[in-house]
Amino acid sequence: MGKRSLIGLDIGSRMIKAVELTESRDQVELSALDVIEVPGPGHLRDALRELVGRGGFHTRRTVTAVSGRAVIVRYITMPTMTDEELRNAVRYEAGKYIPFEVEDVILDCQRLDEEGIAAPAVASPGSGMGSTAATKTDEMRVLLVAVKRSFIDDHVALLEEIGLVPSIVDVDSFALGNAFELQNVLRPGSHPVDRTVALVDIGSYKTNINILVGLASYFTREIYVAGSDFTEAIGKRLTIDPSQAEAVKRNPGPRTEEVRETVASVLDDLCHEIFLSFDYFKTQFDREVDEIYLSGGGSLLLGLDETFQRTFGKQPVRWDPTEALTVRADRMNPADLRSMAPLLAVPIGLASRIRKEER
Repeated sequence: MGKRSLIGLDIGSRMIKAVELTESRDQVELSALDVIEVPGPGHLRDALRELVGRGGFHTRRTVTAVSGRAVIVRYITMPTMTDEELRNAVRYEAGKYIPFEVEDVILDCQRLDEEGIAAPAVASPGSGMGSTAATKTDEMRVLLVAVKRSFIDDHVALLEEIGLVPSIVDVDSFALGNAFELQNVLRPGSHPVDRTVALVDIGSYKTNINILVGLASYFTREIYVAGSDFTEAIGKRLTIDPSQAEAVKRNPGPRTEEVRETVASVLDDLCHEIFLSFDYFKTQFDREVDEIYLSGGGSLLLGLDETFQRTFGKQPVRWDPTEALTVRADRMNPADLRSMAPLLAVPIGLASRIRKEER
């Protein structure tokens, strides 16, 4: 089998992260990587062009993700049926669970079982607190994803305009789970598969949660408290502009204690929302979250560990989604890669779809 490559492209509101994975035999190599900041509104297209031009990618085939209020994720219960019957039935059932007209959305679904899942892609071009309790033997759990068609069309058109070839459009929280699964496949035993793990990715404008039992996704949610809220709080307290506040947030220096005090209330708000999600999950499945794995740029915030420890009674774990990948030293500086690792869980999870493609 020859080498095959796929780009995982995470288009954030403040940063764009692109990871290329190349699969050859049983090895998965991180063959290219680039991260670029988006200067501001209206500059997304130019930033994407710059990233694609300079990234050194070997392919244009790309998996991206969508998120936000145009994306609806629901875990529902349906009578046990075949996959073909499920595909036919879901369009009739979807109207009960989504706030849009069924004709205006792209739908996908996936049967869930106790062993694990392969989360559905939203689309293969040319969140609510959805969950269900344990099902009876004549019922099955189904993951339903719906995205407004116009949202997908605009997203795909943008990628094609800059010369990329959209292969799959995924969902952020599922990509997070796929990155975690990839690490366990490439390095068995690197994470506990017999425990309940919450993956929490703190980005610029939202925080993604994916709760896994083993490697099966049981619960996802987006929380709209994240890095930009910390930046805004610092800017107001120190009376500085957003770019200065962002710099102080990343490197507080002599203002460490002042920054710690300033972000404390926002951190409490974030932890409260996460706690509500964990509590909801416990009510539905009678399971506690055993471990919390953190990623995303916001996970590096000053005082975050202490607040999580106080709120959840457990120390969060920062995981490196790159550590099981083969990385050529002549292409990537190991120190630079380690510093960027917290940002890469979603794009690595997107690119990991290469393992599930037909050969």
